[in-house]
Order: sequence, then structure tokens, then C-alpha cells
Amino acid sequence: MPAIFPSRLRPGSAAGVTLLASLAGSAIEILVPWLLGPGSADLFSPAGVLARTLAARFEAPASLISAGNDHAVLSLRIFLGLAALLCALFVAAVVLRLRARRLAPQADAALLAVQLGAVCALHSVVLSMALAAMLPSQLAPRRALLALAAMLGLNTLSIAILAVLALQGELATSDSKATATVLYVLLEQLVVLLTFGLGWLASRERRARQALAAKHAELLATQVLLADTIRESERMRIARDLHDSTGHHLTALNLHLDLARRKAGEQADPSLLTAHGLSRDLLAQVRSVVAAERAAEGVDLRLALQRLCAGIPQPAITLRIDAELAPPAPAVAHAIFCCVQEALSNAVRHAGAARLTIDIGMRAGQLHAVIEDDGCGRGTAAEGNGLRGMRERLAMLGGVLEAADLPRRGFGLRIALPQAGAQP
Repeated sequence: MPAIFPSRLRPGSAAGVTLLASLAGSAIEILVPWLLGPGSADLFSPAGVLARTLAARFEAPASLISAGNDHAVLSLRIFLGLAALLCALFVAAVVLRLRARRLAPQADAALLAVQLGAVCALHSVVLSMALAAMLPSQLAPRRALLALAAMLGLNTLSIAILAVLALQGELATSDSKATATVLYVLLEQLVVLLTFGLGWLASRERRARQALAAKHAELLATQVLLADTIRESERMRIARDLHDSTGHHLTALNLHLDLARRKAGEQADPSLLTAHGLSRDLLAQVRSVVAAERAAEGVDLRLALQRLCAGIPQPAITLRIDAELAPPAPAVAHAIFCCVQEALSNAVRHAGAARLTIDIGMRAGQLHAVIEDDGCGRGTAAEGNGLRGMRERLAMLGGVLEAADLPRRGFGLRIALPQAGAQP
């Protein structure tokens, strides 16, 4: 099952529900005409008209001298074959669009055209509803509205042409049946519009939840980073105070005790010698504490990024950090964190990505970070304020940023900067 239905296509997910609806609609579109039989099946659709036209080449339709049963049976068989083919194409396009998130834009548009063609050829209300529900979550708002307009327009145009042919007597159907079919299709269009509206609201609500989860994750990660930065700053302050105040006074005290011992010579009191030795030991201990505080671990970038990635439900994030990576300087850790935060924000709000990978490690004495998603990429859009801000932030630390669309689909960032930041 995992090979056919990955986690995002399993029944509990929104994509899984969409796939199940597509399969159910396909089954209904094939089983209902088959169960109704040749005399009751409604073939007033582009696929049905094509089936009857092809059947007429081999069997005579009903007339005053012929019942046309063979023609009706053959028409139904051809229609069922066409319906099975169109439904298979529709479901295959659904699976490919849901699974293959790294499709090129042209391939994605071709699959969408296949879905639209199958829906319009069959006039299937269930498949139309499934497609209408998918559009808001899979396409940008403007493209989703254009696709909906194309589907409704093609359905309306095809049914209008068929109605005109029926009224002119070119199709073997009664006026009442043609009228009922037209009214049914119009009602179907209203149902499809309602489904699209519900899908639009569900998509907005899902994106709002994702944005809220991302902001909450950013808040938790920022708290971790801020706490580490404050602790690091406090350690450095204590180390400086010990060195500049206590250390200097102990040095002065040690010098005076040494001078007193030298003046006393061999007559020096034992307590003076003890005090001189204690002052030397205390000064050595203070210097050791200052060195230890300055050499203490810096900001825990790993924990901050783990908190940030764990709180974002979509896209699925893979975080890889070199196990041998030493804690970077606070300014470097903050810069990397801000770059990852900006990349995640873009993937959630704009890219429509399903997966995102983050790789951080040391190479050639520099800290490297690679962030890639499988979203829609930047295309020909100009570089925004987010990327410019990242470049400026990294440049102040002596780092560089490379940003570009990936070869097939998605967007990638490559960051390199000294682990300790820019050296004066």
C-alpha cells in the first residue's frame, strides 16, 4: 500500500478523500448505465452521442419498422467502453497530480486538461464535484477560477449543442428527454459551483491553519534561540566582569603582596607568604573560569531548527544537521535561523510545496546550508524583499546566498558563511 498510496494519499488525508471521490464517481458513471440497461440508460452526453453515432454504422437505430434493440445494446457497450477509458484517464490524472508534485508546469496543465476533457465528455456530476473540490487546493486562486470557468463553459457549450441537435431531430431523443437533460445539467452546474465554493473555503481554512501552525512553531523556535542568546550574552558579561574587575583587583593584590614579601626578605611572616600563595591561586582560578565561560558552547541552532520544523504540518520537512557541527556564534546562528524561517514561510504561503529539505554542515571551513522545496518555484518573478534581506544579513557576516529554481520543479537556496561570522 505505501508504494501506491503514500501518506498524503491515504484515506484520512484530504488528498485521499479526493482520490476516493474520483474512484466513486468513476464507478457510478460506469455501473449506473450498465445496471439501467440499453432501454433506460441516458446517453445524452458527448460520449453517449459518440457511442450512438458509432453504433449506427453497424446497427440500424429504432424506426417504425425496427425496434433497434441491437443498436441500443451496441450503443450502451460502446458508451461503457468510452466511459471506462475516460474514467481511467481521470483517475490516473488525479493520482499523478497528487503524487508527482515535481511535475513541470506544462505536464500539470496537460493532466488538468485531461481531467476537464473527461468530465465534459461524460457530464458526470460526481467527477465534476471531485474536480471542483480539487481546484482550490491544487491551483493558485486565479488559475483555479479559470479552470472552473473552463469546465462550466465546456459543459454548457456541449449540452447546448446537443440540445439544438435534438430539437432539430438529428439526435434520436425526445424533446422532453432533451429538455430534462438540459435542466439536469444546469442543476449540476449549480452543484459544482457550490462544491467549488466549499472547496475554496476549506482550502483557505487549511492554509490559515498551516500559517498559524508555522507562526506558532516560529515563536517556539525563536524562544529557544532567544534563551540561548541571552544565556550566551550573560556568560560573556560575567566573564568580562570577572576579568575586568575581579581579575584586575586580584592582580593588584598579588603584586602588593609580592612586593611586601620581597621587602620583608627572609624575615617575612608566614601569614604573608600564605596570603601571597592564596592570591596567586585565586587569580589562576578566576582566569580559568573566564576562559571556560568564553569557550562555552554557543547558541543551540539544532534545537531551535528542530522546534521550528516540528511545528509545521505542511510541507513535510526533512532536517539534516551534521552531527559534528559545533555550535556557531550567536550572530551566525541567528542568520541561519532567519534564512530557514524565510524559506519555510515562502514554501507555506506561496510555493505550494509538499516537501522541503534542509541540510546544514561544515565544508571547507565554512558553514553551509542547502534548502530545497518541490513547489512551483519563482519562475520569472523578480527577487522580493525576503531574498534581498537574506542576502544583506549574510553579507554582514561575510556569507553569500545563491537562490534559483531547481531543474524540474521547486526552489533552492544555498548559503555559505564563516562559522564565527565576519572577522574584523
